Amino acid sequence: MSLTLKSKFARFRRLPTFSLTTLFMRHKSTYSSLNKPSPPPLENKEDQREFEELVRKNLGSMWTNYDETVADEETTHPDVRRKPPAEFEGDKNPVTGEINGPKHDPLKHGDWSYGARVTDF
Repeated sequence: MSLTLKSKFARFRRLPTFSLTTLFMRHKSTYSSLNKPSPPPLENKEDQREFEELVRKNLGSMWTNYDETVADEETTHPDVRRKPPAEFEGDKNPVTGEINGPKHDPLKHGDWSYGARVTDF
C-alpha cells in the first residue's frame, strides 16, 4: 500500500524555499543605490575630480542662498489665511501664569480652536 501512495505522489516535487533574509538580500543587491543612472566617468582623473567638486559646490550653494521670506511670498496664495498674532510675548502667559503654554486661548470661541478654526466637531 505504501508503494502505491509513493507512486501517486511522485509527480509532486518539493519546491525550493528561500528564507526572507535571502530574498531581501537579493532585492537589495539588485536595486542598490549604485545602479542609478549617471553620466559616465571622465577619462582624465583630474577632470573627474574637478567635475565632482563643481557639482558638490553647486548643490551646497543651492541651499545656502535660500531666503524663506522671499520664497514664502512667492509660493503662497495671497488669499491664504494666516495665523492670528500671538496674544502675548515670551514664555509665560500674563493672564493665567502658564509657562510654555499656547500663545492663543484654545477655548476663546467656546470650542477647541487652532488658528481661529474649530478642531472638534
